[in-house]
Amino acid sequence: MSKTKSTPSKGAAKAPVKSAAKKAPAKPTKPVPKKVVKPSPKKAAKPAAKAPTAKKGVSKPKPKAPPAKKPTAKPVKAPASKSPPAKKKAAAAPVVAAKKAAPAPVKAVPAKAAAPVKAAPVSKKVVLAVVPPAQPKPAIPTTKPVPTPPPPAPPKPASGSKSAKTAIPTRTVLAATASEPIAPPKPPSVSTEKPTATKTGALYYDSHMHTPLCKHAWGEPEEYCAQGVKSGLKGIIFTCHCPMPDGFWPTVRMSESEFDVYLGLVQRAKDAYKNKLDVCLGIESEFFPGYEKYIETLHQRADFDYCLGGLHWQAKEYLNKFETGTIEGFRRIYFDHLAVSAETGLYDCLAHPDLVKNYHPDSWCFAIIKNTVSTVLDRIAKTGVAMELNTSGLNKSYSEMNPGNEMLRMMAERKIPIVLGSDAHRAPRVGEHFITALNNLAEAGFENVSYFKKRQSFDLKIGAVISSIRRAADANA
Repeated sequence: MSKTKSTPSKGAAKAPVKSAAKKAPAKPTKPVPKKVVKPSPKKAAKPAAKAPTAKKGVSKPKPKAPPAKKPTAKPVKAPASKSPPAKKKAAAAPVVAAKKAAPAPVKAVPAKAAAPVKAAPVSKKVVLAVVPPAQPKPAIPTTKPVPTPPPPAPPKPASGSKSAKTAIPTRTVLAATASEPIAPPKPPSVSTEKPTATKTGALYYDSHMHTPLCKHAWGEPEEYCAQGVKSGLKGIIFTCHCPMPDGFWPTVRMSESEFDVYLGLVQRAKDAYKNKLDVCLGIESEFFPGYEKYIETLHQRADFDYCLGGLHWQAKEYLNKFETGTIEGFRRIYFDHLAVSAETGLYDCLAHPDLVKNYHPDSWCFAIIKNTVSTVLDRIAKTGVAMELNTSGLNKSYSEMNPGNEMLRMMAERKIPIVLGSDAHRAPRVGEHFITALNNLAEAGFENVSYFKKRQSFDLKIGAVISSIRRAADANA
């Protein structure tokens, strides 16, 4: 118990207080304790006098310790009314406490400071962590040699003849893009078109008509739109004759400077018939051997929905170059070029496929040319390019749709996609003879009829198209 006694330490703490009082004037210190003894309890005076001999009273100071704090608060009030020396004592006590408390934080500060000192190495580790990512950068050059294998690929097609170097790559690539999208979009095309045809029941498009820019058509595009609505159509596609370089047959087509005008005319009609008729942008692009590159570039100048290949035997340039033999020889050349146009992959569909029967129509006999047509259709079927049933053939010198029913049957046997076009050069002919044309297709063996949007083919059942045209035409009558 003598080792654990804390009272002597308290007495030691109080002793320096007395020594401080001795350094101060001695006389005032004596009366102060006398006055303090009077208000304070006797118990507080006893420890002051018996501090050295209070070994037995060690147990007493422990319970008295809490009341000792209370008297300290009371003397604070007493000195306020009496003399400043009491304040000096009160101030002296905290000074001692402050001195005692000061060393404690001093020791704690280094302890806290030690923590950040240890954290400093952590930042070094972060720097090291940043360094490794920089090391993979040298790996990038290792990937650069990878592109080096592709260069050998281009030389492979170069092994062919000079004339085939440019034609073969473009045909294979474009033919693939023309044929691949046709099959996948077929199911969604039917489902996506039905909801939009609920108001009038319209489902189908007229995919061939012109504007006054071709110099042999009459009527504003809006007039063609109005007729499309009356004909029970869901939409129409303008396919005016494209511009051509070198003054090729300029009297039947827009000029190069009018191309943007054409785009504006179609857009104007589209805006005017919004929510009434789906007006689409197409073009009838001329096929003439040697101008394939020009047509390829032309198709990239606008966001076409439909690119229709037009082979016209009546062009002076065509007649001058290929009308060198017999009538039948000239027709065979025409059909051969029809297959070549499909093989270029530049077109979505081939317009009026047997138009050449209007060349000396009085001598036209399909049986004579049938074998040539059969070979040509085999070639076209391999490309996946569609062919058109052009109803305006009824208005030509050889009064029959292009193509005729026998050629239609041969196309159906080869499952060549078929698209309807009126080839209207006047507004009243939009959608003309479509019911007759659809019946002809069904008799020839077709089950579906196609149209194009964004250069992708969509198929519809022929029976559904016939009923939709009649329903919509009645609703708009």
